[in-house]
Amino acid sequence: MYVGSATAQYGMLLQRWTNYIDNGHGGNVELKHIVDTKGFDYVKENFQYSVLENYNARMNDNYILSREKWWKDTLCTKQFGYNKN
Repeated sequence: MYVGSATAQYGMLLQRWTNYIDNGHGGNVELKHIVDTKGFDYVKENFQYSVLENYNARMNDNYILSREKWWKDTLCTKQFGYNKN
């Protein structure tokens, strides 16, 4: 399991989710390692991507990052998932 977010700066929201589709890791350190060692097909077969929250307006980046932290803490993804960064 992995929880990620994208801040409002520089159109990052759309780009971040596009990166997940294109490369399977979106810049996440641990997911990138899996893609590099086991291949993108492994990720496609074993991972499901879900957008938990999506804001259709420019939001304060601190708010978005606080929500990301809340999801990571709630789902324990730092202990039991792929959330090194």
